[in-house]
Amino acid sequence: MARAKRTDRAESRRRYRAYLADQAEAQGVGGDDDDTLEPQPTAKASRSAPTPVLRPGERVGIVSAFRLAMRPVHYFDDLRYAPTLILKTNAIWPPALISLVSLAYALTRTDYNDSSIQFLISFALPMTPLIQPMIAGFFAPRATWLAGIIASVISGFCFEIMIIWWFSGHLGNVPANQRIASDQYIGLTLQVFLTALTFGALLGAASGWYKRFLNLAGGGGTRNQKRSTPQKSAPRRSSPRR
Repeated sequence: MARAKRTDRAESRRRYRAYLADQAEAQGVGGDDDDTLEPQPTAKASRSAPTPVLRPGERVGIVSAFRLAMRPVHYFDDLRYAPTLILKTNAIWPPALISLVSLAYALTRTDYNDSSIQFLISFALPMTPLIQPMIAGFFAPRATWLAGIIASVISGFCFEIMIIWWFSGHLGNVPANQRIASDQYIGLTLQVFLTALTFGALLGAASGWYKRFLNLAGGGGTRNQKRSTPQKSAPRRSSPRR
């Protein structure tokens, strides 16, 4: 009986070591790409269930994709990533270009009754930007909340310039109930940028989550499939024997 107990304990230890090895191997599978599923490290491996690892091109269910698309927020790491996010990714310049082009067009308007005025205020440069942070969050490889804030701040800055230009005498036929006095600009500025910080972060994060959700539900993305496909080496030609 004692020998059987020792055999059972040895078998249990062997299984536990194999389980820890599988956990370590699973944690090393994920790459730096945000589109791949990165398993989260666990502090207590014996108490937590192993994180599922998806192969490139593998599909998951809608509920699983909804859950797996969520990512923890690392604020300090994301703030250190800000220069790379602005200068070396396609997350910031497309929404910034939309805001700047809209501002340049708005500065040429001189009549409030122009139909393009309502388009600018409602969609292109609204007080609460929607398009810009969603685009930034979708194209950001990581720190999507920060990309949404940056895009919203740029849009809010352009909105302020547009409003000050219009209501300083460059826009005619403005109704009396739509006019903004000069002493109201400070309160309007605070409202615009506080909105950019809150809704911009939420919209950017939601857009990044939606991108990951589509990637998981659609089979992991074509980029991961191409990356995982091994390249076939050309057959070696045997030299003729002399």
